[in-house]
Amino acid sequence: MFLACFLVKMAANNAVLNRLEQKGTEADQVIEYLKQQVALLKEKAMSTLVLQASLQEEKKLRVENAKLKKEIEGLKQELIQAEVQNGVKQISVPSGTMVSTALFSEDVPQPTAITLSPGSKDQIKGENEEKKKKEKVEKKGEKKEKKQQPASGHSDAKPVDVSCLDLRVGCIITAKKHPDADTLYVEEVDVGEASLRTVVSGLVKHVSLDQMQNRMAILLCNLKPAKMRGVVSQAMVMCASSPEKVEILAPPPEAVPGDRITFEGFSGNPEKELNPKKKIWEQIQPDLHTNDQCVATYKGVPFEVKGKGVCRAETMANSGIK
Repeated sequence: MFLACFLVKMAANNAVLNRLEQKGTEADQVIEYLKQQVALLKEKAMSTLVLQASLQEEKKLRVENAKLKKEIEGLKQELIQAEVQNGVKQISVPSGTMVSTALFSEDVPQPTAITLSPGSKDQIKGENEEKKKKEKVEKKGEKKEKKQQPASGHSDAKPVDVSCLDLRVGCIITAKKHPDADTLYVEEVDVGEASLRTVVSGLVKHVSLDQMQNRMAILLCNLKPAKMRGVVSQAMVMCASSPEKVEILAPPPEAVPGDRITFEGFSGNPEKELNPKKKIWEQIQPDLHTNDQCVATYKGVPFEVKGKGVCRAETMANSGIK
């Protein structure tokens, strides 16, 4: 009997324990759910705080921006008033603001206002085209004036005559055949300078090698140095010349290397170096001749070494010189 009562009580206790365990499990689930809800509420609260802070910052920036705009507008108005007082014209533009003409030249009249109409673009385009046409016409006129008055622009320029040539007495110290040209001599010539000049001459067919040695001559010394078959020639031997014959011009007997050849009535100083583009030698050469007494001349004026005599060819009269 006692055992049966004990068993009944044990069974009742087990039922209670089972219910308690079930309730505990349900309580744990409720607690977990509440934790999740609390976490979500915290996230929402943080988002709300951040959003509110952003909105406050934006509002603050807008207020500061409005203040700055107001200050800038006030400064603009002060600047415009100061420029107006100083006589600087203001140009109104479509936005209603004023643009200063201080950057434009005061000598050029400026419009006081710019007004844009529907046809303004076409009008501006037409004005630009007319301006370009006028500029073209003016340029053509300037070119014509330059062509019609070539001499006036060079009125102060040195005249092209024999005084441009640096003609000197020289002595051909040695001469030899050019190593790469059968018709050329290579000479070492004393023209009164510290060192000898190398000269290349096409005289092989007209003057023997023996006659070239230690020979007095007239040399053109301000030609631009030029290579002749690999050898640089620094001057030119002046000769009376015809298609059949060539003779080296001889200075007066008392002349020495370096003596200048002069021409009465042509007292200019020679060019330092003749510019090949100006064709100075080509303009002068046609007026160089020997006269009927074999004297070398320019437009009839003799080649002369002052106080020592004139230059002449040996036998060739009335011949060209080159």
